[in-house]
Amino acid sequence: MDNRELWTLLTDVKCMTAFSHVSKNPAIAAMIRLLTICGSEHADSETLRNAYIDVYGEWLRAAANGRGGFAREALEAVLFEDSPAAALCARMNAEDLPYSLVSSMARDLETLGQMTAIEPAMCLLLCQRAGMTGETAARLPVWEPSIGIEPFDPRIDRAMLSRDGVGRVAAFFRHQGTGLFARCPGSVWVGVSDQYPMGLRGIRGMAPIHPEHEVIYQKERAELEENTKRLLEGKKAANLLLCGERGVGKSAVVKALLNRFWLDGLRIVDMPEAALGQLPELFSILGRQPGKFIVYIDEVALDAVEYRMLKAVLESGLEARPENVVLYATSDVNPDAWHPGNAPLLADSFEKMLMFEAPTLEEYGAVCRALLDEHGVNYDWQVLSPKAKEWADRHGDCSLRAARQFARWAEAQSDKE
Repeated sequence: MDNRELWTLLTDVKCMTAFSHVSKNPAIAAMIRLLTICGSEHADSETLRNAYIDVYGEWLRAAANGRGGFAREALEAVLFEDSPAAALCARMNAEDLPYSLVSSMARDLETLGQMTAIEPAMCLLLCQRAGMTGETAARLPVWEPSIGIEPFDPRIDRAMLSRDGVGRVAAFFRHQGTGLFARCPGSVWVGVSDQYPMGLRGIRGMAPIHPEHEVIYQKERAELEENTKRLLEGKKAANLLLCGERGVGKSAVVKALLNRFWLDGLRIVDMPEAALGQLPELFSILGRQPGKFIVYIDEVALDAVEYRMLKAVLESGLEARPENVVLYATSDVNPDAWHPGNAPLLADSFEKMLMFEAPTLEEYGAVCRALLDEHGVNYDWQVLSPKAKEWADRHGDCSLRAARQFARWAEAQSDKE
């Protein structure tokens, strides 16, 4: 890269519009400062050295946080940080986007791609050309373009950082949403604060699909997935109440939906029962996003004040539930024990109920075997079966929790042999 090419690139950086916010990303900003100093006519060795060390420090920070290169830093800033360009792409079909926006997005992506593609050794060479002494350059490390620890995200491709990537980036916003919702498959309502101005704390990880979910509650899981598919397809989907005793895995089944549907735009927001009065605020936020949302309420007490508050919120009409949102709630109250006065509350708030009955002894055994198989434990079920039954009897039920506890015990015993 000669000086003319460097100044052309720096001019393009200064003229970024659609994604100008990326230049404020600490890593990208450090890179821009270094290149700007390299292109100046009065750079001194000390200034160049400090700027280069800052860039290496930002690379190290990015690598420590699972982003093994400047290209990944730029991509995450484009895709996962809120911007007017992202918001407009999320709300409009690609063919309806203003030409000026499409053009500026293409130019900015190409500029970011060119800058992050500069070889690290070239950065050091540019510093030497600009006035860094050879003695100083010999002491400075050359960072690796990528160290192979970037978390896999099938939605992200470095080809997006090019003029031809504009269509994929626009489609990303339209399908995956913007800001926190693009970055995180799940979030928790924590209330509006300086730290969380939108009231939501993002969760990037997803609950795993446990093996027990593959051998039990197949009918209930199928109904849950079918309702969720209707939501994703833009069809009318029902609010669902999942009932059953504690430990049967109701919440895990809901959260595991992300593993199957997050690439289709599904997001889950965990809403604490104590914050149900703030549902209108949450509805207002979610209704402006293109994705589909499950607002999840764990362990609703059907005879509590909070549940009546939920009913009041849903019936108030001040902020109606958006079409891209459904409510999934769990309750450990047995429907047979409900007070008769609660029946209308159920009908008003939840269109459908899924009952998770306690596993039979046979189902409990199947779950135990699935867990042991997953952990690679060698066992003779004829020997373990009586012990598994004894474990369930001692703990009072054949719940999934009891099965997981027994499997951990059996695995520990196997390790001792």
